[in-house]
Amino acid sequence: MPYSVNDLVTSYQACGVKAGQVVYLTGNFGRLGVSLDVSKVELFERHLQALWQILGEQGTIVVPTHSASICNTDQIFDLALTKSEMGPFSEYVRLLEGSVRSFHPFFSRTAIGAKAEYICGHNSRHSYGGHTPFSRMLELDALFISVGIEPRQIVSLVHQCELEMGVPYRYNKEFMHQVIRDGRVTVEPFYHLVTYLDCDIVRDKNIKIFEHFKQQHKLHQVSMGKGTCWAFNMKSFYQSTTELMSQDIYSWLQTPPTKRPYQN
Repeated sequence: MPYSVNDLVTSYQACGVKAGQVVYLTGNFGRLGVSLDVSKVELFERHLQALWQILGEQGTIVVPTHSASICNTDQIFDLALTKSEMGPFSEYVRLLEGSVRSFHPFFSRTAIGAKAEYICGHNSRHSYGGHTPFSRMLELDALFISVGIEPRQIVSLVHQCELEMGVPYRYNKEFMHQVIRDGRVTVEPFYHLVTYLDCDIVRDKNIKIFEHFKQQHKLHQVSMGKGTCWAFNMKSFYQSTTELMSQDIYSWLQTPPTKRPYQN
């Protein structure tokens, strides 16, 4: 057995998880080690048992349940049936009784717990911005937890910052897609923040952003199973990153692009 519920409670508490909190949980749980003694589902149950033990009845857990591969296809998005492409843990949470999935065919998130309906119900049609799960998690002072993967490699929250700071190399694109709504197939518009194809951007994998963040805020790094777990306050990250972008609008990139199709 790679780790017990009590081990997980200790690790999650060291990450900063507290009673009544909203937790955004992502990553690769396989990197914590596996055991032939228990099934994958049993391991997932241990994680949730540990988290609920800390969070209590007023807590909420949110996971990414994206299905980006159906974008620009004729595959119909079904809120109840379209699987998450963000790993088996996210799919496990999506299927739990009482879970709430946001209605976006490519970039949904799923929540369970006290604030699930508020976070993932009645959202906008955008992947980022106002009235999206991320904006509501920021409002609720959520904790971002990355299991097994260093957060700078997986922190999609940075795109919320890019949108709100108006980085010039991105724009909101409209996608018309088939979805099942109220039991019937309809074609509806949804929006996602994309980069200009003919803009020669080179990502720096959030190196500058996290260097700036760690100057003022705590990035927890905790042993979990045979791997590592990282955690940080989402609101602090948002404030730090938008501050950096206000001084350097290209801070998400290695260098400013030379090809700028958005320039007059």
